[in-house]
Amino acid sequence: METTKVDILAFGAHPDDVECSAAGVILKHIAMGRTVAIADLTAGETGNYGDAESRKHEAESASEILGIKYREQLGLPDGALENNETSRLKLIYAIRKYRPEIVLCNAVYDRHPDHAVAAKLAADACYLSGLKKKETFIDGVAQDAWRPKAVYHYVQDFLYRT
Repeated sequence: METTKVDILAFGAHPDDVECSAAGVILKHIAMGRTVAIADLTAGETGNYGDAESRKHEAESASEILGIKYREQLGLPDGALENNETSRLKLIYAIRKYRPEIVLCNAVYDRHPDHAVAAKLAADACYLSGLKKKETFIDGVAQDAWRPKAVYHYVQDFLYRT
């Protein structure tokens, strides 16, 4: 079964979310010898700036500059993220694959609806990934349960709520 242990797994609703909001933290930890993976939930295909292909190339360049070891795209729909079973299973799969100690993800309150959904989705997946009876598979082999020790939310664009 393929697993790749990293210290930090950073989820972003879109390519560039992680880099725009958590690059300093990532650079500091990489400089300390830690390994980082990024999982983009969507390809950013509905954004105003670029298309899925150009954003993929930008993300690959950013990963190289930052020293990111692994990056993948989870294929969820941009502009229509949902915290549902299908989406949670994709994140649980990634968490169990990378077995991070720390997860970084979007802020719970943000003006972009995908960011807020991604925050709750990632937090829920982090908890659920530790349940042995919640099954996910790699090449037909069940993944072992894994729960990160900490989940931190990075702020991108704060929306004040009363």
